[in-house]
Amino acid sequence: MTETTSAEAIQEKVNLIAATLKALQSGGDENYLREIQGLLQRNLSGILVMFERNPGLDAATTDLFAAASAVVNDMKVASQPLARKRRLLREAQARFEERVALARPNGRKPSAAWIQKEVVLAA
Repeated sequence: MTETTSAEAIQEKVNLIAATLKALQSGGDENYLREIQGLLQRNLSGILVMFERNPGLDAATTDLFAAASAVVNDMKVASQPLARKRRLLREAQARFEERVALARPNGRKPSAAWIQKEVVLAA
């Protein structure tokens, strides 16, 4: 039962990340995109604590956030064609999802790290 719950929680988080990336790609004003970028960062941090330490997953997560940040940061500047930025973001997302599929869940409750941080902050 724990494995199913863990797998469901991981899939839910992956789905949230995919929805966040879709919202980012659809564009908007700068403030909206910054909010989406922050949401993406929180979701990516949240999924990393669900797995055992994995340098490949860490690298894929960093690449995904960097690609998303490039879309947000370059939206006004238009330093690269938008189609290229979106393609790089899709490729980074595919690598991230591949690494998530290969990573081993750590077996702890997904919220354990969040609870620990809240307890430390409250103290």
